[in-house]
Amino acid sequence: MRLLLFSILLPALILLISYSNSNALDESNNIVSRGFEVAQNETQSTKPVPTDEISLNQILDNHLKAIGGREAWQKIETLKVRGHMFTSKATFRVAALYKRPDLCRLDFQAGRMYFVEAYDGKTPWQMNHTTTTSAQILTGKRAKEMIDTCDFDGPLVDHKKKGHKIKFLGEQKVDERNAYVLKVNLTTGNLDTYYIDTETFLPFMIKGKTTIQENIVNTTIKIGEYIELSDIVVPFSFEFIVDGNPDTETLQIKTVEINSDLPNDLFDMPKRPEDLR
Repeated sequence: MRLLLFSILLPALILLISYSNSNALDESNNIVSRGFEVAQNETQSTKPVPTDEISLNQILDNHLKAIGGREAWQKIETLKVRGHMFTSKATFRVAALYKRPDLCRLDFQAGRMYFVEAYDGKTPWQMNHTTTTSAQILTGKRAKEMIDTCDFDGPLVDHKKKGHKIKFLGEQKVDERNAYVLKVNLTTGNLDTYYIDTETFLPFMIKGKTTIQENIVNTTIKIGEYIELSDIVVPFSFEFIVDGNPDTETLQIKTVEINSDLPNDLFDMPKRPEDLR
C-alpha cells in the first residue's frame, strides 16, 4: 500500500514547493544544475547492494501488515485530513479529501492565496488563485501525478494487477537507518524511489523528480513521524527538500477523520470561482 497521506498531498505540495522556490530559480539556473550534480554523486557513492535475504513480495506483505493490514484498510471508504504546511514564505492551512475508489481533493490556503487540486474520477483539475480566477483542467505530468495520487490503496497494493512495476534494488544505509530500496515505476510513467525501514517496514524517505518553472529538479520527502489511528498506522509529519534550495518545507498533520460523509460533487470541477466557497 502506498503511503496514503503522502499520496494524497503530494501533487499540491509540489505546487507549493514550486511557488516557494520560484524566486530562487529565477535568480540562478546554476542552483538547479548544482542540485543535479550532488544527487548524481550521492547515487554513485551509496549504490544499493542486492540481497537474497528477503524478497520484494515479503517486503510488500510486511509493509501492509505494519500499517494495519488489508482488512483494516478495506473498511475505510473516505479520509479527511487537516494540517499545516510551513514554507519560507507562508504557513498554509491544508485540507485533503479522499474517497474510494479514485476521488480526491486538496485545498491549501494562506491569507488570500488559495490552491485547489482535485480528481473526479475522470478529469484532474486545478484552481490556483495566484494565476487565474477559474478552474483549469490539468494536463501532462501534473495530471499524471494527480491520477496516481487518487488510487486509494496506492501502487504498492496489487501493483501487478494495476500494471505498475516495482523493483527491489537491495539494502542501503541512509541517515543511519537500514532501508529496503524500492524503485516504483507507475503505469502513467511517474517514478519514485521508496526507502523502507528494515525493522518497521515503514517508509522514511521517498525520492523523485518534479518540474519547477520548466526545470526538472530532484525532490526528497522525509517522513518523520507515524501514529496509530484506530486499526491503522499513518504518517503525521513530513519534510520536503528540493535540490538547490537551501530552505525546506514541512507538513504537520493535525487531524484525520475516517469514513466521513463526502458527497461526490465535492470533487467536481467548479464552473464558477464562487462554487468553491
